[in-house]
Amino acid sequence: MSISDDHGSSSFSPSETPTAFQESRIPEALPGVKFGVPGYIIVLDPLEQSLILRYLRSRCHSWSRLQTEKYIIGPGSIRNKQRPSKGSIPTYEFRETPPLDRQTGGSCQAIAIDCEMVAVRHGRQAFAFLSAVDVLTGRLLISRYVVPSEEVVDWRSKISGITEDVMTRAVCSGAAFNNWREARDKLWELMDDSTILVGQSLNFDLEVLGICHAKIVDTAILTAETVFPSIISTEPLPRLWSLKSLAREFLSLEIQNSTLGHNAVEDAYAARDIAIWCIRNPEELKLWAESARRQEEERKRRKDLQRHRKGKSKQNLPASRTTRVWRYDAQYDDDIDDFRLSDLAEELGWPEGYDPWSN
Repeated sequence: MSISDDHGSSSFSPSETPTAFQESRIPEALPGVKFGVPGYIIVLDPLEQSLILRYLRSRCHSWSRLQTEKYIIGPGSIRNKQRPSKGSIPTYEFRETPPLDRQTGGSCQAIAIDCEMVAVRHGRQAFAFLSAVDVLTGRLLISRYVVPSEEVVDWRSKISGITEDVMTRAVCSGAAFNNWREARDKLWELMDDSTILVGQSLNFDLEVLGICHAKIVDTAILTAETVFPSIISTEPLPRLWSLKSLAREFLSLEIQNSTLGHNAVEDAYAARDIAIWCIRNPEELKLWAESARRQEEERKRRKDLQRHRKGKSKQNLPASRTTRVWRYDAQYDDDIDDFRLSDLAEELGWPEGYDPWSN
């Protein structure tokens, strides 16, 4: 089924029992701007919903892993007035998700989210679109624009799928949150601090929402930890796979191919379905991880070889072409007696008898 709209497009191939989603079910439909919902998504019966939820709870990442991957996750990490690496919201304005007893309505147990951002001043990015999906039922919860909190210097339309004209129409039609705080409050109406948030590289989404949340299943981290099981939580993962590549590998879906930019609704569903696929197919996930690990090891070997060859090439240049500044360091005193010029020449690959100072 093909999806085409002003907020991105892609082609979904059926891989599960189809569930029909009518556009009338999408709450904030903007005249002239359609919000495409995948025609085929993974459908869970009530028993499997319970099993999926139990597994998601067991796979929430540790605080140390989240901190290593640049998440802002609690009072201890938001005492300063510095901004996150890319977000436009100062960390002192971040808030932890309220507990259940502070919510007026029922809370979803797991929500997949995806945000689109636009560029603002000083290399930062601001919130411009929010999508949220109930992981267990597949119901679309939020699909709505967000008025950027600062002056936009680049709409990043090829990625965000948003233009100034589209945002203006959204505001005039009442199809946009007035600011990021209003969007955050709307999301909090649907969740509490026990809700599991699912998504791809959610640290960036939570940065523009100003949210600290501990119950996270990040599909980028989930898959990378499977590839690199020996990497401890306080060390950065060597590589994170993109949502586009994971959707292709696991779901046989081609996403983010439109010249109109990404579709945040589609990306939220893709992250949801990738997480479910990983739970449903542990053996296939293991085989993929083994293959990905071999490819990474081979890529690293090639990169190291190229770096070594480049270094050898530079070392073989005559010394007269460069001037090296030497500084005395007492910690090397014990090594002075073992130093021989011939050893240095051999290490640098100079021909036997070559005198670099003869020039």
